[in-house]
Amino acid sequence: MLQEMLRKANARGMVLIAAVGNAGPNSPPLSAADAGVIGVTATDAEDKLMPQANRGPQVTVAAPGVEILAAAPDGAYQVTSGTSVAAAHASGVAALLLAAKPKLTPAQVRGNLIRSADWIPGKRNEVGAGVIDALAVINPSSK
Repeated sequence: MLQEMLRKANARGMVLIAAVGNAGPNSPPLSAADAGVIGVTATDAEDKLMPQANRGPQVTVAAPGVEILAAAPDGAYQVTSGTSVAAAHASGVAALLLAAKPKLTPAQVRGNLIRSADWIPGKRNEVGAGVIDALAVINPSSK
């Protein structure tokens, strides 16, 4: 049922982005495993994969997600890590792209994120296409 709902959302033009999970390299795929979902893993300030990140074919791209300053309850801030933080970063980049080119399909958004990513060491099922590059997504000639 979930796969059918994701397929319908994609068919209606919704860009679906999900964290690949923080259960480690041996975890089974989670919600990001659907073909219509852009699965995001987390990297640190040196573009190294977060050790706790899940691995697998669901990893599409990577984004900063280790020791990130983020909003916390009651107007506070905290330093946090995880693929959810990276997925929020990727969602922001996708939103920038859609603001510039609102007629893009989810597949085109996915393709733009992949093509603009900076390759980093690691296997495809660990780091996807690499770390997304917001400037290159908006301005491909910047690479």
